[in-house]
Amino acid sequence: MKFRKIEEVISSPMAYKNGFQKAQQEYERFLEIKNRLNQIKARQQLKQGELFLEVIEA
Repeated sequence: MKFRKIEEVISSPMAYKNGFQKAQQEYERFLEIKNRLNQIKARQQLKQGELFLEVIEA
């Protein structure tokens, strides 16, 4: 993969700002999904009693 210079990719400050904002939104969405999956996993573990067993055994 050949990389281009940053000056060739970003032609204006507005393009940079728009790209940065889009990347920031995508990352925030990724974190939301990750947190939601962790909540589902924790809820399933609670239903199965796994977390309680770990606390008792420790």
